[in-house]
Amino acid sequence: MQQTATVTKLLSSNQAELTVHRQTACGHDCSKCGGCGEMVTKPITVIADNTIGADIGDTVVITGSSKQVLGLAAIVYVIPVVLFFALYAVAAVASLPIPELWGGAGFFLGIAGALLVNRHQKNKKPIYTISKL
Repeated sequence: MQQTATVTKLLSSNQAELTVHRQTACGHDCSKCGGCGEMVTKPITVIADNTIGADIGDTVVITGSSKQVLGLAAIVYVIPVVLFFALYAVAAVASLPIPELWGGAGFFLGIAGALLVNRHQKNKKPIYTISKL
């Protein structure tokens, strides 16, 4: 997974803070289309390993580990839905009152788990590396 980014700040230990402008899936000009809205136009800030010595203001290509990104996406999107259906099924089989409530509790447990993983991930090594200027 590669994206174009701009170096905004140099951090200690060969790391840099970057601004990444999200790209559209369709490849068209977002200013002339209302399909995606602001989701695509808002930049995001990431931290990447700066092993090639990029300076502030440089436009660089960053490479991310697809395995890590897909794993985090699974935690954020899949786990809450799986927990919803699992607790709903358990409540229905066990004849507990309002199985939907149990399913909702499972969903929110999944969201809480995703938030904990997010906090833990912020303290870990960056998942992006600056690959070229």
